[in-house]
Parts: sequence; structure tokens; C-alpha cells
Amino acid sequence: MQSQRGISWVQAALLFSVCGMVSSQLGNLEGWGAYLLPIPFGILAAWLLVGRVGAGFALVVLDALVWQLAYRAAMALDEAKLPGGVVFCLAGLIGGLGVTLATALSKRQAPPMSSLVVGALTGAICGLPFAWWFGAGNQGPIPEWALNLLCYGIWQGAVGLSLWRSFGESQAQKLPGAA
Repeated sequence: MQSQRGISWVQAALLFSVCGMVSSQLGNLEGWGAYLLPIPFGILAAWLLVGRVGAGFALVVLDALVWQLAYRAAMALDEAKLPGGVVFCLAGLIGGLGVTLATALSKRQAPPMSSLVVGALTGAICGLPFAWWFGAGNQGPIPEWALNLLCYGIWQGAVGLSLWRSFGESQAQKLPGAA
């Protein structure tokens, strides 16, 4: 497997956003849908950021585990009757920090502190639209399916871009002959 070093940050953001929209639809599948939902993000992150097949597979699995952790944390925090903004901000923070750590682990490198902070903050901030979606339900200004697409597209696009900026683009610039 080869990482895709020729992709710009705009292309990476768009790829991760579209990936989020695709992922959001997997949640509609009965049974295994909730377990399949994080797989496209993991596959795209592995393709863009990791240069080895084994490490790429590990990243897909780790990203799926991070999603389960963030999802279960959101459910537990919601049951504790915390406000929706707090619930999804914390779940987004867990997800953003988790996928940043998973990517660093898969690449066998220590993550820079700035990458951890940016990943966590990006995840937290981009988790907030989920509170709007769950709060509005089918009473929102746009259909619920569109809110679903929007929330996942925003979160995966922004967090994927933070991963790209930390582990993809910066690594490409360090290659000999890279501009």
C-alpha cells in the first residue's frame, strides 16, 4: 500500500467529507450498521496516511474501536442527562483524540503535542452539530437524513483534514525533492 502524497489539503478535506456522508448511511443498516459506520473513515485514513498494508489494516481496526468508544461514551453521558452540547462535544473530543493516537500508532511515530491538541479540539467542536441533529430530530429546518449527512460530513472532513495536516501533508514536505 502506498500513501497518496500528491493529494492537496483541499482534496483530502473533500475526500474525508464525502467519506463521512457515505459512512452516515451505513448507520441505517440494521444489525451490523453501527459496526460498519467507522470503516470507510479508517480505510480512507489508511490509504492517505499509512504506507504499509499491515499498519493500514491496524488503523482501520483502531479507528473502528475509537468510534465505538466515542459512541458508547455519548450514550452513557446522555443517560447521565448531560446537555446535548456537552455530550457530543466530549464524544467528538474522544473520537478526534482517539483517531489521532491511532494514526500515530499505526505510523509508528510519536504524535506531536500540537497534533493531539488539534485533533481533540477539532473533534470536540465538530461534534457539536450532532447535538443539533439529535435535538431537532425530524423537527429541524432540513430533513433528518440531510442533518445526518451534514454532521458526519463535517466531523470526518475536519478531523480527517487535521490528520492529513499532521501525518500526510507534513510528511510529504519532508521527502527529498518535495516542494
